[in-house]
Amino acid sequence: MRPQPRTSLAFPASIAVSLLLAGCQALLPDTVPSDLLVSFERGPCFGTCPVYFLTVAADGTVAYNGLNFVLTKGDQESALSTEQVAELYQAVLAADFFGLEDRYEVAATDLPSIITTVTMDGQAKTVYHYGLGCGTDLDLAPPGLCQVEALLESIAESNGWVSSD
Repeated sequence: MRPQPRTSLAFPASIAVSLLLAGCQALLPDTVPSDLLVSFERGPCFGTCPVYFLTVAADGTVAYNGLNFVLTKGDQESALSTEQVAELYQAVLAADFFGLEDRYEVAATDLPSIITTVTMDGQAKTVYHYGLGCGTDLDLAPPGLCQVEALLESIAESNGWVSSD
């Protein structure tokens, strides 16, 4: 007697994708905390490093103040979409921001610094990052922190306030 072929339960691709996405969504927090505030400060170096402040609020409000070696000096405002704020929030969670060390710095002089502060769910954490830049030999920052910083820098760059070079 010949074995009978097994029948498979085949879902249309659209249903399978929907189920997969629904499962992933269940793992993600539903909403960005209403008190989310991310502050980012780029400090000076011996050279032409951009010096500016940037804050992002839960509602997408972006405030910028350019000081030195930036394309736009002074105060500027912009807004992020809900999706962009959620992306930043997810990066903060993925970095385990509140579990990071308070300082990541190399033993060298005249390098740029970044101070990032995240406030959410009634708590605040500040991380000081001093080094040549993520992924270089003269830097100790973990990848998660670098991702958060890169997202914040991209806001200033995409608004034309600082150069991407």
